Amino acid sequence: MLLGLASYSFAQDTDEQIKAIITQNNLTYVRAFEFKDYNKIAECFHYPVLLRGKSILDKEMLIESYKDDREKQIQPGYKYSIVDEIKFIKISKDLVIAEFYYSRYNSNYEKIFSVARSGTYKKIDGKWKIIEYGILK
Repeated sequence: MLLGLASYSFAQDTDEQIKAIITQNNLTYVRAFEFKDYNKIAECFHYPVLLRGKSILDKEMLIESYKDDREKQIQPGYKYSIVDEIKFIKISKDLVIAEFYYSRYNSNYEKIFSVARSGTYKKIDGKWKIIEYGILK
């Protein structure tokens, strides 16, 4: 029985590990967004996902939504993004809300846009992925 308890507690992520995992996942997401790697973006989510208030049922729907946003609605001259700050709110051992504060830049290193987004991350099957993502007001 003690061996079982030791295995259980060892398997739990610490708050710092969770923050590091979500921060790395977000960096993967940001780079994929910059390079229009829609398949990589889609890997960041559990399905169904709530994206900016809209229910996205599967990977294909998410890719189409991101193509529309990235290709048609992005600021003219967009080149890359920088995450200025991340704030974490741990709801439970398997649920975390992260607030991301981004700045977007053009190829002249000029800031062209800033936005704050909220991502709800859930650990399912050992993987932290987004289940809800939207803009903070």
